Amino acid sequence: MKKIVQPRYRFFNDLYRSIDVIPKESLEDAYPKEIPTKRYCVIDEDDRDKELISTEQPGVEVYQTPEAAKKAAEEF
Repeated sequence: MKKIVQPRYRFFNDLYRSIDVIPKESLEDAYPKEIPTKRYCVIDEDDRDKELISTEQPGVEVYQTPEAAKKAAEEF
């Protein structure tokens, strides 16, 4: 399976394609304890169009920089 790097927003243990798809109620309930943060994720190419991916899904890795994510994706 080919791996790709995709920027996503981490909110708890989930990775959202954009902030707009995070349920507003969840954001309001969690703020200020948890704030969505942009991360660079290594995911299966087949998952690129999914709005939501769990960080606990096998093969999903999360990095703070695009360089680190790209290096990890190349190592697969």
